[in-house]
Amino acid sequence: MIRLEADKFDRVLQQYLSETAFFPLIAAVLNLSQDGAVWVDEPAKPRQVYVEHSFGFAQIFGESVSTFESDLEAYLSERRDFTVEKVRLYGPQAPAFFRTPAFSAYRSERQRFTLGRDAPRGALPLEILKSSPAVAADVDEIQARFGVVSRFWRSADDFLRFSQACVVREAGAIAAVCYAAAIGGEKAEIDVVTDPHFRRRGLAHQVVAGFAASCFASRLEPVWDCFTNNIPSVRTALSLGFSPKNAPYAFFTIPRA
Repeated sequence: MIRLEADKFDRVLQQYLSETAFFPLIAAVLNLSQDGAVWVDEPAKPRQVYVEHSFGFAQIFGESVSTFESDLEAYLSERRDFTVEKVRLYGPQAPAFFRTPAFSAYRSERQRFTLGRDAPRGALPLEILKSSPAVAADVDEIQARFGVVSRFWRSADDFLRFSQACVVREAGAIAAVCYAAAIGGEKAEIDVVTDPHFRRRGLAHQVVAGFAASCFASRLEPVWDCFTNNIPSVRTALSLGFSPKNAPYAFFTIPRA
């Protein structure tokens, strides 16, 4: 494994944009809009690539290279000397070593959902009226209440400019927020959080509806991803007209040693 310099990420970005298993959080590292690291088998002409976002989301793609996969297996199972607290690995293209007992305890399943412009979106237009785009005055409150402003984006300014964030207020306070955790390949990765005091009131539905409308206005495709056992998240996605994209995929949460 050879760490690729950031000024050479473009060598693998175009390759990644054509991948079937595509995730905006990985693209955001490669397009330099968010922080992360990239390792390859050969810097001049990479065949296999491992991308690790600064929050821990990671993915392996490209053709199988035995020496690269051997080094990667040692990194993920033996050394585990990550800079992040845990690696959260998207596994649709995981090499064979992920099927060994060493990784079975780390495995779960997630489901990808997409929303087409012509999808049946239920009461979406009415719900939009209950949410509004986040403005500069909202940023400090969003960070204080939910801690998401700096979770993926480098700065509050980046969060405000690029995340398409929408909020819903209850009793004068921000009760729910939906924003793009990352944007890449004209896709926006949804993250939605609701204040525990205001759950079970349909606020997630409302704020995601506003976010989706904002994305479509900006020619972005909103994408939803959650664990298959997160039933409330699955139900919310389906209620808004999101449809499963392909079968559930393997996901590995690997703690730092």
